[in-house]
Amino acid sequence: MQRALRNLSLVAVLGLSGVLIGCNDPNKDVARADDSAQRLADRISQLEAELDAAQRQRNADAAEIERLKRELAEARAKQVEAPKDWHGVPGGAMTSVEGTLLFDSGKADLKPGAKQILSKIAATIRQEYPEREIYVFGHTDSDPIRYSKWKDNYELSCQRALTVVRVLQADGLANYMAACGWGPNKPKSDETSPQGKQANRRVEIYAMVPQAN
Repeated sequence: MQRALRNLSLVAVLGLSGVLIGCNDPNKDVARADDSAQRLADRISQLEAELDAAQRQRNADAAEIERLKRELAEARAKQVEAPKDWHGVPGGAMTSVEGTLLFDSGKADLKPGAKQILSKIAATIRQEYPEREIYVFGHTDSDPIRYSKWKDNYELSCQRALTVVRVLQADGLANYMAACGWGPNKPKSDETSPQGKQANRRVEIYAMVPQAN
């Protein structure tokens, strides 16, 4: 009986040893280690790619900041201090003349004394902006044309701008010039009052730095 019990215990021990040996299969341990190493390698590759993308974005941002700084410096250099009655604008300077000082209602011919006003403007351009391009914009109020020969306010504003350009040229200015008309489309004031309408009837003269072709 005792021999049978010893044999049974030996069988149990051998069986347990077989189970333990199966749990520590070296092939499975190697497979798990390889899988863990691959996951780690994949994560490293992902992080390296993200870091590379972040560095490229940082370099692109730095280049854009430098470009904007240069452009701002160039714009500020061009926007020199404007003389009296002129206002600095991006790329140049502008002066505005009330329309009633130059023209009678519905007319594109200069009033007496208007040439003196334009002569002073021509003198400023000659002294301060001899190399600038000159843009003349005519503006009107929104009252429709009723009694004059013009088709509409747009046509009237264009003719007034052209009149001013021709007077400036006759004064000896050799600048490149353009005459344009906005009609009532660019009001600077509310037209609910006579003062507002008067403010909108104007001629604006811009002296702009020539743009590279």
